[in-house]
Formats: sequence, structure tokens, C-alpha cells
Amino acid sequence: MRGGSDPSEFKLAYVHRGAVDDQMIIKVSEIARLGKGSFLLRNGETQIPFHRVLYVLDGKKSLLWRKR
Repeated sequence: MRGGSDPSEFKLAYVHRGAVDDQMIIKVSEIARLGKGSFLLRNGETQIPFHRVLYVLDGKKSLLWRKR
């Protein structure tokens, strides 16, 4: 995240079929790399397309962004 904020304080939810409510919530610090249309998690195997991102929360659980 920009502005020197600690990425472990931010959370991101994305569509994950089969999970509770069909979504997973991760800390932004779990993102290893951003690609052209997706991001890769630190496990090196999980690639999430940007269109699956549902919302982003800051450390105070304030909504920073939500998919329309």
C-alpha cells in the first residue's frame, strides 16, 4: 500500500468458489507480485485475477474500495 502504511494491516476479499460465502479474505502482505491482470500470493502457486477482488479494508476496517 502507498504512503508507508503496513500492508499487514490491510485486508482484501476475493471470490473463491467453495469457501464460506464464496470468498476469501487475506492480508495484503500475502501478495507477492502484481501482474498485468492478476496478483500472485506468497505461496507461489495461487494467482488471483483482479476481476475477482470484492473489496479492500484498511487497518481500522474502513472500506477503501468495493467492486461495483
